[in-house]
Amino acid sequence: MLLVYTSDLHGNIAGYRQLLELAVQRAAQTVIVGGDLLPHSIKLASAVSRQRDFVQTALRPLLATFRATHPNITVYLLPGNDDWAAAITAIDALETEGLAYSLHQHVFPLTTNLWLAGYACVPITPFSIKDYERYDGGDVPQYSFAMAYTSAGGQPVKTSLAALLDQPSIADDLEQLAQQSDPARTIYVCHTPPYNTELDRMRNKHVGSRALRAFINQHQPLLTLHGHIHESPTISGRYAERLGTTWCVNPGHDRQRFHAVVCDSDDLASSLWHTVYGAIE
Repeated sequence: MLLVYTSDLHGNIAGYRQLLELAVQRAAQTVIVGGDLLPHSIKLASAVSRQRDFVQTALRPLLATFRATHPNITVYLLPGNDDWAAAITAIDALETEGLAYSLHQHVFPLTTNLWLAGYACVPITPFSIKDYERYDGGDVPQYSFAMAYTSAGGQPVKTSLAALLDQPSIADDLEQLAQQSDPARTIYVCHTPPYNTELDRMRNKHVGSRALRAFINQHQPLLTLHGHIHESPTISGRYAERLGTTWCVNPGHDRQRFHAVVCDSDDLASSLWHTVYGAIE
């Protein structure tokens, strides 16, 4: 299965076009965006509507045209921690038209013995949007929740650390996801990278998920795809790393250069290729 992958487009419609063009150029069967799909909004009152409008006025027409001209290429979209859950319902609606499939906590068969699964949540951050943040085990980060919001009810409402901790943890969610397919034959798209790797480096510290790293070590999936930490490949010089037999990939993000990865699930070591950094060494 040949696929193209990127993350953290944040509503950059030109980036979506580049990814779809790359899929056509490489004759890929699968296109994946691994989190932070939609644009930022400075004003809380218009935050959800701005993201929903982007889906309806920019993303949906692009995907409709692409589907009409390339019906054999399937698009999968995963939310990220900068996306409002109330806006992701507009992404979910694209599935009814066959334009794209929403990945969060879903598993899709790609072939008779290969699956694609998605998980959007990241460890707790200092940022305001909490729809896709979950407890990652260990000490709870001492971030302020004075400006913390969730939007599952349709609009942003204030939330608390206690409410977040009442949700299933990242470890809980991943184990539930693992029961829906054979992990060894599953590609997991997780917005957060695993902890303490070359893929989760932000300046001088590692900020990925400890629970995800433990999950990968235990289940040894075929491939895991990540994002969230834009600068990590630039800092570490690596966009791919192996944890045991599992290849883990974070293409990174750069406003000046389009970052995406191409790979073949049947031959990952030889096929991994990055639009900026090229093949793995």
